[in-house]
Amino acid sequence: MPASASLVTPRPACYTGPMRYRFLILAGLICGGLLGYYMLWSHLSDQIAAQAQAWMESQRKLGREVSYGAMRQWGFPYRLSLTFENVRWRDPNSAAAWDIQADDITAHLQLWNPDHVIFVLTGRQQIGWKDGAAQLHVALTAENFRASAVFDAAGKWQRLAADLHQARLEDAGQALSAARLNLHARRAETVPPSSDLAIQAEGLILPPQASLPDGGPLGREIARLDLIGTLRGTVFGKTPQERLANWRDGGGVIDFETIGLQWGALKLKGNGTLTLDKLFRPLGAMSSQVYGADAGIDALAAAGRMKADEAAAAKAVLMAIAKRDETGERYLQVPLTAQDGRLFLGPVALFGLPPIWPAQ
Repeated sequence: MPASASLVTPRPACYTGPMRYRFLILAGLICGGLLGYYMLWSHLSDQIAAQAQAWMESQRKLGREVSYGAMRQWGFPYRLSLTFENVRWRDPNSAAAWDIQADDITAHLQLWNPDHVIFVLTGRQQIGWKDGAAQLHVALTAENFRASAVFDAAGKWQRLAADLHQARLEDAGQALSAARLNLHARRAETVPPSSDLAIQAEGLILPPQASLPDGGPLGREIARLDLIGTLRGTVFGKTPQERLANWRDGGGVIDFETIGLQWGALKLKGNGTLTLDKLFRPLGAMSSQVYGADAGIDALAAAGRMKADEAAAAKAVLMAIAKRDETGERYLQVPLTAQDGRLFLGPVALFGLPPIWPAQ
């Protein structure tokens, strides 16, 4: 090493004054931004809670009873969430004396899309009403119950959806259950008004009263049901019964473009139109392609509704008139009708169709 060379120990780098200020300013901006975002979130959350309280107060001024056990605002930082526990809404002045109760309702909103509301319902939901002197009610439970609604700038709903897992609807000891249930509705800007509807159910178990007295040839379990169509007609009136009657009497119908059913060995595809009769029971006619009709005949014979020779003759006739689809599978073109409180596949009554609303 040359004598003139000197050993220099490097000094640790140090930040100059201006550089330290840059970091402090950056840290201050980040902290200020987080604080500002929290203040915005808190302000919007309070606004939503105030709107909910204002709606409740408006209902009370109309003579209705609205109550809840507790309210919680949460969801920071991604959502604006509002949870109400032990909710009850009651209208003692209405003809039906409506009484709606829910164990727990949560509404989720996103800051960047406040017109889309996601609801989560847990526990038990119950709707009660009066039919004359009788007090009636139905209760709904589900392992997972989510719903959503999209509103326009005027507050009118545009799209509705619900997704339920292991749902159970109980009424006076009778129960209708489904492993999964999906409901969708979309408002169409048409005159007269209409709405697009879609219903999908899997693992549907019918209540005993909905089937025929002997249980029906196909039993109570429906593997899958698909309904896609358009609800047409104007709905107006003071009570649900009056609304249904006005819709029916004004020519209201549901046009189904897709009807799909898998019930035991029987599969059905079709389309048609449905309305209500004077007793508010489904009334309509549909065209259907029926697969597995021979298995249906076997079920009729096993249920004692056909003799062995009658079943054999029916199968022979079916084989003669059956058609084949593009895959080569045999099917029958059979009308599906709803009338007199029953659903008929051709001449065979499958199960009873109770009124969707008690007629007075």
